[in-house]
Amino acid sequence: MTSHESFHSLKNRSAKLLVSRGYVPVQPVTDNELSHSIPLHLIGLKGDYEALCVRLRLARGSVSIPYVESFCRFDICQFRSLLSRSPGNMFLRCEVWVSPPGHAIHCYEVLSHTIREVAAYAR
Repeated sequence: MTSHESFHSLKNRSAKLLVSRGYVPVQPVTDNELSHSIPLHLIGLKGDYEALCVRLRLARGSVSIPYVESFCRFDICQFRSLLSRSPGNMFLRCEVWVSPPGHAIHCYEVLSHTIREVAAYAR
């Protein structure tokens, strides 16, 4: 499977995961200033006031917090910049989802000074 096909498969599985976590997937906006500085792969809404922004990554080996901090450092910095802005009356969560070989998805929430694994889902 090519990396393009692998990523497309990951995006489809991730959309289903987003729904299973109680979010309604919405299409990320691409013609906005924010979308150029922080391109998102998925956005999920829960209720009227909670949004989950997701970046997806395909890993080449097993994952751990130190690996994700290094492998996804640019995404994490972008999310921290987004979290530092005032989202108004919206509760904003940002996560990096990493899929190592074997089709599992590991979800890491980006916080102001650290990341934490919030879930790992097998296929």
